[in-house]
Formats: sequence, C-alpha cells, structure tokens
Amino acid sequence: MNKLIYFFTLLVFTVNAQIINLNISDFETNFSLDDADIYFKNSTKSFVSDNEGKATIDLENVNSTDELIVAKKDYQNAVIKVSDLKSNLNIKLEKVTEIELKEAFVTNLKAEDILQKVIDNYDKNFNTEEHFYKVNFKLDEIVDSTKRDFIDLDLQLRFKKNNLKIHSNNTVNHRIVNEPNYGYSITLKPLLGDISLKNMIINYLKNNSYYSSSNVNLTKYGNELMYEFYLFNNVYHRFLIAKDSYAVVEFIIDGENLEFNKEKQTVNFVNTYYKYRPYQGKYILKELMRTWSTDYKENDKSDHNVNVKINLEVKDFSPQPFPKYNKSVNEKMDIRRSFN
Repeated sequence: MNKLIYFFTLLVFTVNAQIINLNISDFETNFSLDDADIYFKNSTKSFVSDNEGKATIDLENVNSTDELIVAKKDYQNAVIKVSDLKSNLNIKLEKVTEIELKEAFVTNLKAEDILQKVIDNYDKNFNTEEHFYKVNFKLDEIVDSTKRDFIDLDLQLRFKKNNLKIHSNNTVNHRIVNEPNYGYSITLKPLLGDISLKNMIINYLKNNSYYSSSNVNLTKYGNELMYEFYLFNNVYHRFLIAKDSYAVVEFIIDGENLEFNKEKQTVNFVNTYYKYRPYQGKYILKELMRTWSTDYKENDKSDHNVNVKINLEVKDFSPQPFPKYNKSVNEKMDIRRSFN
C-alpha cells in the first residue's frame, strides 16, 4: 500500500512540475505571433508569447482536466486539453474572416452608448478588488542615451477601493544602474490606482463633447465578438469591448508630439496599454504596459531626453495572499528606491 501511495505521489509531482514550450504562429503565413494571451479555463495562471511567438508554460498545480486557451485579437482561439499537451508544441492560429464578422455585425450603437453600457454592466464583469495579483514588473529608464536604471521584480499587488498596496518577496530578479537617482521619479500609484478603468470611462462620458469618435467596428478576440472604436482629442483612446457582456478587454492610449510649456517638456510619444482576461464569467487584469519618450529642460536650461518602458504582467491571482510576499513597499515612492 505504501509503495502505491509513493508511486501516485511521484506521478502527481511529475505532472505538476511539467514545463511546456509553445511556438505560436499564423496559420497561413507561418509568421510568429507575439503578445498572444495564454491562460487556462479554470486555473488562475497566465502567460504571453514573446516577440518570437514563444512561451514557456508551467503546469504546476494545474488540473489535468483543465483546458489551455491561446487567444489573440482578430484570430480564432486555440483550445487544448491539458492532458493532450506535449513538452514542445506548435500552435497555429487562424484569422477571423471578414464574412463571419459582417454576418454578426448588426448595431446602431455609438461609442458613447457602448461606454454607458460598460458602466451599467461593470459590477457583473469585473472583480479587481477580490484578488491578490502576483506580477512580474519591469521598469527601464534611459536618460540621454547613456544613463540607465532598469529593475525587474516579482511583486504582489492588492487593489481595494482603488487604493494600491504593494508587497515584494525582497528579491530583485535583475538590476542595471549606471547612475542612480537620475531622471524621472516613477511611482506605481498613479499608474495603477484606477486599474478598473471605471472612473476613467465615467470621465469620458462626462466630457464626451471634447472627443471625436470613430465608427464602431466589429472584431473577434478570445472567441468573443468585440466592439472596437476610438475617441480622439490630441491623443487616440482605443477601446476593445466584449459585444455581449460589455466588458473592457483592451484599452490603449496613443499620443505623440505633445507639448507642455509649463513643465518645459515635449512628449515625443506615449503609449499606455491595459489588457484583461476572462475568468469564470468575469474579467481579470492580465497586462499593463506604458512607454514614453520625453525631451525636457532642467532648471539650468540644459536639454535632456528620457525614454521609459514599464511592463507589468500578471502571472497569477488568488483570493489569498501569496506566500513569501511579506515586505511592504511604499506605493507613493519610486519603487526602485525601495531596492537600492
């Protein structure tokens, strides 16, 4: 009996520790597909493909009856049973056809109508505050092409009524510092304080007259039909919203050549990107990325340039705190200064 239990325990351990390497590409062109969302139907783990369409999937604590989902906007989903996964797997995604979209597209809704429905349906679509998020966070700042401050951390984030709490495992994965405390002070609270986007969308509706809106188009993402449109003032605000549930799935801000005379700076470009993934009938934050390039003057009138890239990728989420994330990090302070 003991031998049987040992064999069963060893088998479970072997399955749980299994690593799967995926290569994701376009079905017709065979080109690699980056930024494809990879997640499980029931497990809370999430992954994303890199610039070469590759992703490494950890099956630890994933049930063998679960399903792996690979999704990308404008493509059909790939759904694979965990029990059918192999150590190396090539996945080809097929594009959604224009015919399919035209047949499904029947709407007289305008952008503001859809945004109002997002607010009306918000509580049933999102539960941001119910979870602790285990994330990989990278911040890369380069000033005047030579001074670099890069940090790679694993963090636990907690959102409660739009208040942000940050904990770390007191470990830095990677750090490059050519000249510390130079350039911008960057804090996570303004970036993540309104992660639900609810207040942001309410402000869009209140100030609707200040924006021009595009036509509402239809696309597909995660096997769901999506409304896609943008609002424009001096920057583009693009929305991807699930057609049936009115959940925000992607939100992107793009702007360039923005001058701020008071701050004596010009923003050459700025891009902000939020992405959410489905989970048991609701949507969970999956990824946040922001990049910008700015020319500015110091008080001594010297000219400088700064390029910043922030990437936050949710690896897992849970109703309970994650073990080992017990160091509190001041969310109002530049996170790099907490690990000097």
